[in-house]
Amino acid sequence: MFGLMTPTQLKRELSRIAYGQVRLAEKLGVNPSEVRHWLAGDDPVPHMVALDIRNLPSQGAPPAKRRA
Repeated sequence: MFGLMTPTQLKRELSRIAYGQVRLAEKLGVNPSEVRHWLAGDDPVPHMVALDIRNLPSQGAPPAKRRA
């Protein structure tokens, strides 16, 4: 059973942010095999990790505007 993010949703997020498995692992500070397990549905994506992934900017998104 999956909580906050299913393997299909994770694949969609990887496409949205234009990250590969290794790059995502590096960004999150986890081993690439962990990302592979999430994608295969062997292990659930931890809640905080799912939130971090969803907060990554989309590829091609303009940078956030800074307040003066």
